[in-house]
Amino acid sequence: MEKIRILISGIGTGRGGVASVVLNTLKCLDREKFDAVILLTYDSAVEEDVYALGYSIVKITPFGKDKRKYAAELDELLKRERFDYVWINNTSKVDVEIFKIAKRNGVRTIAHSHGECVEGSFFRKLTFWVIELFTTRTFYKNLDIALACSESSARYFYSKKYRKSHKVNVLCNSIETAKFVYDSNLRKELRENIGAKDEDILLAAVGRITEVKNPLFMIDVLGFLPEQYKMIYVGKGEMQTVVAEKAQSYGMEDRVIFLGMRSDVPQLLNAMDIFVLPSYHEGFPVSAIEAQANGLPCVISSKVTAECVLTDICFREKLDAKVWAERILNTSQSNRAAYADIIKEKGLDNISYVEKLQEIILEDINNA
Repeated sequence: MEKIRILISGIGTGRGGVASVVLNTLKCLDREKFDAVILLTYDSAVEEDVYALGYSIVKITPFGKDKRKYAAELDELLKRERFDYVWINNTSKVDVEIFKIAKRNGVRTIAHSHGECVEGSFFRKLTFWVIELFTTRTFYKNLDIALACSESSARYFYSKKYRKSHKVNVLCNSIETAKFVYDSNLRKELRENIGAKDEDILLAAVGRITEVKNPLFMIDVLGFLPEQYKMIYVGKGEMQTVVAEKAQSYGMEDRVIFLGMRSDVPQLLNAMDIFVLPSYHEGFPVSAIEAQANGLPCVISSKVTAECVLTDICFREKLDAKVWAERILNTSQSNRAAYADIIKEKGLDNISYVEKLQEIILEDINNA
């Protein structure tokens, strides 16, 4: 039997949630039955990781830059190489060309929703809404397998009518749990590298510093906390300057640290004391699962899906700075090393995730 070949699209330029999900999948994919190729439209921070895992990458013109060239190059790729599936990771139905071109070339399609709404400005959301009025019908016509990272993401992305007549498979994002086991030996060294003192209590936000992540909120929270509490931002984004300016206006610039993009997040979490996620919305945040696996107490927004609360150290709170400060002050440390096993038992380990994904694909092949 020939290997089932999958073309995977939707990875952006950074090491965001979708990139993590795809890399984690590649690590555990049954290479005797499956093969995968990554489709990129921009240079990505994870290219070296993909090559290191023994997979190949194909780059084509971005859809937003030249739609015709994008379509022609994708069509030529699917004609030149044999693929059984195209796995499209997305949060909107704007680009349906990939679905049409895949089906035209006899390739089955997998849509994977990773969000709960379109991110960005009001104008961008309105533009996407208008476009989707014309693309949604084509999307459903050319869809074979529907995936979502959470129940709320499934409700957002797939219509009620479609969910009633078709199966939507919910695959909660998973992690490589062994990488996130708390290591006390790393803690002191990493804290010294950050410049943290023994008495400092480090609050950590991991991800893009962008509007949907609500990064300014944590400066307000910090204002209600004693001086030994420091805010650590791991990641980059267009709002970093605004956050820094707000911290300076509060006279708290010494209590806010930007670490930028990091490839050592599993190790870095050992240096932290509390994980925070004040987002306005999330699909199924991988960062919150990683933090819980590390045994980090987590305070997350009540707007984030409750499905990611997997342990007794994760708390959802309304976006009120005083409420968050009180929760943080009353949060205590526990046996951090015990939590990776809890996450694994909940089925959020990569191996379980990939086994489910492979079962879904094999079932589709048998029923096609």
